[in-house]
Amino acid sequence: MQNLLIFFGMAVVTYFTRYAMIAALGREMPPLVRRWLGYVPAAVLAALVAPAALAPQGRVQLGTNVWATAIGLLVAWRTRNVLWTILAGMATFWLLRSVGL
Repeated sequence: MQNLLIFFGMAVVTYFTRYAMIAALGREMPPLVRRWLGYVPAAVLAALVAPAALAPQGRVQLGTNVWATAIGLLVAWRTRNVLWTILAGMATFWLLRSVGL
């Protein structure tokens, strides 16, 4: 019963925090908020990928993952293309793995 109350309490809090943002801004968001929201997907992706790529066991390990991530970052910076970034990172990872690093 307590778990069910916690579940519904979290649902209500989540709903009201999202509704408050929509109600406060109305239908049209200010340009500055729109600009900030444009960075959210990249920030979320980085927050998900960086810990898994750079510290898989909870501490930074210099190895295949770090080099593949670094090459992926370089390609992303130069091309700004998600497909090329993924291909470059994965190719680097597989190449280093096949060499034995």
